Amino acid sequence: MKISKERIAGAAKEILGLILAVTVIQVGLGQAYFVPTGSMEGTILPGELVIADKATLGPRTPDWVGIPWTGIGFPVPAVKLPGIRNVAQGDIVVARTPADRRVPYVKRVVALGGQTVEIRDKRLLVDGEPFPFPEKARHEDPRTFPVGSRSYGIPPVLGNRDNWGPYRVPGGHVFLMGDNRDNSVDSRYFGPVPVENIIGRAGLVAFSFDRDSDAPLRRRPRLDRIITLLD
Repeated sequence: MKISKERIAGAAKEILGLILAVTVIQVGLGQAYFVPTGSMEGTILPGELVIADKATLGPRTPDWVGIPWTGIGFPVPAVKLPGIRNVAQGDIVVARTPADRRVPYVKRVVALGGQTVEIRDKRLLVDGEPFPFPEKARHEDPRTFPVGSRSYGIPPVLGNRDNWGPYRVPGGHVFLMGDNRDNSVDSRYFGPVPVENIIGRAGLVAFSFDRDSDAPLRRRPRLDRIITLLD
């Protein structure tokens, strides 16, 4: 069967239109992200749909365009646009990290460029001062890894999960940590993240599913978590 040039041109226009529509959505003022892990527990629980506000810290254009829900596409240079304010310590952000270039991570900003991060016996210090422990953050492992022991994935020169640094954050970067301090792959492991890699500020849990059940169809919504503001 011979396909006419007109049909090919029409299909190409539809694909380009779809790519353009997705790009416009991605550059918009908000976007939803599903959180599959417990690295921000109990501030954000596994199975929650988080809304990222892109306007506050400045939207970031997509770094990949293509046909949605497929692997067909190509990378493009991303651009960070101006926001209402600069990123600040304590912000919960959605960002591209060196750990996974395609899947955004949700973490808390604990230090900015020029600040020094250090962890001593699980206590986080920034510029020598204790960083305020988030209200719902946790240490779920009663063990404390002593100085000299190693944590898989952390360069030995920096220490381990519970005794880390000191390390000075480069200018134009942020240091990210999960609120579930003992169970989070964050900047202790993959290093600081450029500010331009921040996609948005996570400000709201829109929906929440209980993922404890082994049967997906039996997973129930956590009604008390729906429309929960994050801080």
